[in-house]
Amino acid sequence: MKNHNTENERNMMRSQQRTEPGSVTVEMVLVTPILLMLLFGIIEFGLIFKDIAVMKQATREGVRSAAVGETTSQIISQVEASAATMSPEDLTIELKYRAYSGGWPSWDTAPTLGNIGSGETAQNDALPGAQIRVHVSSPHHLISGRLFSGLADNPDSQTMTLTTSSVMRRE
Repeated sequence: MKNHNTENERNMMRSQQRTEPGSVTVEMVLVTPILLMLLFGIIEFGLIFKDIAVMKQATREGVRSAAVGETTSQIISQVEASAATMSPEDLTIELKYRAYSGGWPSWDTAPTLGNIGSGETAQNDALPGAQIRVHVSSPHHLISGRLFSGLADNPDSQTMTLTTSSVMRRE
């Protein structure tokens, strides 16, 4: 049996298999922080988007309750129940309405939604056809600590305020 490998071919194969000692460690040291930052970023932004989606659904449920005339306490209960994955103590709920009178007034000057009547006849005081807005805000505590604290409203407490609103016409 004749050996087909020559000495040169063997030397070429050996040289291709060799690596510099420690080069893999250096590459890992350079790449690992970037990969970890990407991983934490994906997790952090996923949690932020989840909270925004939950809050948006809660405002839709609340404004639907307001549109059919429920009282402010029923609306707030509906919002809190719809945001089940969030702490009710963290939610800031604002209920406002505005009526068209030659133009829509700003939400900043719109009156706060109240109640009229009592007992079973109680309802909110928005006039039929008026727009009702349910505005919810909540702090989101960054799980990544100081890594993304530049995005936070308050870098010391590492929180970011999330807000969302829904508007519907009073029936």
